[in-house]
Amino acid sequence: MLPYAPSDNRYFIQIGVLSLKKLFMPLLVAIWSLVFFSVAAAEKPLWPLSIEISQSSSFAEFRGMRFHAGIDLRTQQKNGFPVRAIADGFISRASVQFRGYGYALYIDHPQMNTRVVYGHLQDFSGDLKSYIDGKLKKMGQRHGINDFFKADRFPVKRGQIVALSGETGMGPSHLHFEMRTLNDEPVAPAKYGFRPADSIFPTFHSMYLEPLAHGAVIDGSFLSARYSLKAKGKGGWILPQTPEVSGRTGMQLGISDTNGAGNRYGVEKIVFSVNDRVLLERIFHQYSYDDNRQCPWVYDFFKCNQKNTGYVYNLFKWPFDTLPFAAAFTAWSGCITDDLFADRRFEFKVDAVDFGGNSIALSGGILHQPADFSKIFTVADLETFKFVQTVQTTFSLIAVGEATARQSKRSAGPLFGRVAVNDADGKTAELNCILRDGRAEIAFPKEKRWEKGAWLQERRILPETAFVETAGGKVAQEDGGNVQFPEGSLNFPVFATMRRVDLAPAAGGNARRGYLKAFSPVWQFSPDDVVFNAEARLSIVPENFAGDIKKLGVYGVSEPGSYWHNGEKVEGRALTFTSRTGGRFVILEDLVPPELKYSGQTSDYHLGKCYVFKVSDIGKGVDYLSASARINGQAAEVYSDPDKAEVYVVRPATAKPHKIKLTIKDQAGNTASIDKNS
Repeated sequence: MLPYAPSDNRYFIQIGVLSLKKLFMPLLVAIWSLVFFSVAAAEKPLWPLSIEISQSSSFAEFRGMRFHAGIDLRTQQKNGFPVRAIADGFISRASVQFRGYGYALYIDHPQMNTRVVYGHLQDFSGDLKSYIDGKLKKMGQRHGINDFFKADRFPVKRGQIVALSGETGMGPSHLHFEMRTLNDEPVAPAKYGFRPADSIFPTFHSMYLEPLAHGAVIDGSFLSARYSLKAKGKGGWILPQTPEVSGRTGMQLGISDTNGAGNRYGVEKIVFSVNDRVLLERIFHQYSYDDNRQCPWVYDFFKCNQKNTGYVYNLFKWPFDTLPFAAAFTAWSGCITDDLFADRRFEFKVDAVDFGGNSIALSGGILHQPADFSKIFTVADLETFKFVQTVQTTFSLIAVGEATARQSKRSAGPLFGRVAVNDADGKTAELNCILRDGRAEIAFPKEKRWEKGAWLQERRILPETAFVETAGGKVAQEDGGNVQFPEGSLNFPVFATMRRVDLAPAAGGNARRGYLKAFSPVWQFSPDDVVFNAEARLSIVPENFAGDIKKLGVYGVSEPGSYWHNGEKVEGRALTFTSRTGGRFVILEDLVPPELKYSGQTSDYHLGKCYVFKVSDIGKGVDYLSASARINGQAAEVYSDPDKAEVYVVRPATAKPHKIKLTIKDQAGNTASIDKNS
């Protein structure tokens, strides 16, 4: 409940109390109570929907490179439910856009100091609907409005129907319900009492330990480790094994919540404690839109995108994390450091609470196992290891060697030591090395001297890379492709590469639809497991191409012959694009037009009766706004729903038969047409 005490009422009540305290105190208390509780009850916020409330997403949950600004309310896979104002206020903004929030409504509630946003609406109601309908008609458009209003233009009362739920913009049928400060900073609706009935407990998936210092060791390795968890009782979980660590280490946890209908979302609060001392607490209540780029500092971007991991939360705070979720904690809070171990072992606990108040807890222990690297390994000790892999962590580059067939696997624990390694100038350095179970790991510090590679005497164990400091720099190792890291795009130095890895990539597409010919090799941009603070700028030059460069596109490569359009700009002879992560990319030529198929007829809320066509494209994607149609030779209105891959041709009132001709382009300018008689 939100307390409500208007300043004017409070002032007069206080004056009355001071002057009549002795004579009329009982009467004044009764009057004050009646006024206060009746006003408070009258102003208690309402849910915007009168149907059963069921969330399909949560506030500040992981959305790739951003947080989710509101909560999504399910609407039973239907449209048209009345949407009501949660309290008195006024409509401050209305937007009608082709994508994004579609029909969106913004209502200011000054007494609550909040702004509420309703997205993906089917329509507005009342005077606002008349205003929007009239303006769209005058414009001759179905979208393109973003209007702001003063408090006296469209006032609303608590419970007033202001709109209808829908699926405009992006996504299926649902209501995006977002609360903000009047400065447009998203706030968790739960802070205002908007908590749906929820008896489902969140779930822990896996625990991870990440090295956060050069030389940190986790269970006898310089690399990160993943651990399975075991449920124990209602809401209880344990870590069955006891990891051994040395050096600064970070813990991560995969957590997810659900509504029981297949939707996955995040939690409201996480508390990480060691020996009953809170190391880090995150409470997901408010942030700024400018903070969205920091989403990967709270969630591990790559682990979150793997199957069956939940949202993987960092239980430590990066020094560049300025988010309000853990504002009371300093940089590197939550890290496991050697000084935490009063004894050889500590006990930890992680509590996670969802927005329905359901709490789960994970407990376990971690051992401190200092690694003694004083032993000296000779080159002969590593002669049977083949170094074919490098792994980049925050502070190290790890050369990984696998034992050859004649090397028997060690059954004992890890052997720690140092080995002499040469840089490109022939200078020698002794680096930490671990031998274990037929595997060798050598940890290189993030220093420029190693960008040209490293050798064990005459044997190369580290490939050539480009060392890029946080000030930025250019990576151009092979002709035809380069990467520019702008200043501020890196939080830590990286070893980067931009190299050809497949000189004869397979064509995209298929025999039925057609093929997209490759006009570049596949380029590998690394590191591919780091999220940059800001976008790196990549450039690739097509090879042996003499056609229309607008037909070319940059495509991401998930596996040989499996591509997705990344997006690009044409700059001279090159195609450029930006990315916050590494990956594989190739240039393909798109000469294949979209495919159109007649689907049937429907009745759309805004359009009326329509003919429906399905459209798809295997290349740069459909240009939905390019669609045009004629019925019996006359221009017909066309609209599209990219989420459903559908194009709608408005059916005229004239009697059948209707001879329909629909034309549409893709982003490469290829045109497709279909004729249909109805």
